[in-house]
Amino acid sequence: MNLLLRLLWILLKRARVARTHPLATLRVRSRALPNDLDFNMHVNNGRYLSFADLGRVDWFVRSGCLEVARKHKAIPVIGDATARFIRQLKAFDRFYVETRLLGWNEKWAFLEHKVLDSENRVAAIIVVRGMFWNKKGGLTPSELLDATGHAHIESPKLPDWVAHWAQTLDELTASAKAVKSAE
Repeated sequence: MNLLLRLLWILLKRARVARTHPLATLRVRSRALPNDLDFNMHVNNGRYLSFADLGRVDWFVRSGCLEVARKHKAIPVIGDATARFIRQLKAFDRFYVETRLLGWNEKWAFLEHKVLDSENRVAAIIVVRGMFWNKKGGLTPSELLDATGHAHIESPKLPDWVAHWAQTLDELTASAKAVKSAE
């Protein structure tokens, strides 16, 4: 099953599932297929990012965020991602993607995806910084959560390394904009 079919499967399967709390850790089960492999006969590093996408879509649907975003004509956009590859997955290995919302600020939401092998050992960790964007600029994470009925939730404290990573990314963006405006 290619990734598009896996995505459709998640959308169909989760459409009938009750909403979950936005801070809950959600799990998607899958299997590494031959078309997920690289020349070394293990899952390609880019494919792990695609597996994280599947976990994120599952989280969007089950948390109610996708429904709210669609009403606001907003699309999910990933601004940044970082990945750590720890253990290889090979053809036909069963694996899970666990997704959880780490926290948010005024613009970005931070989600963690852990790819776990069949023995629940971490194969990869992917952390993304994303938002829902529309022609008006986008929905803040607080607006999105408010619209899902979770206005009372405050962001958990981001892990120190994630807060530092976000600050570094903001500095990198400001630096790139300064170079562009100087041209």
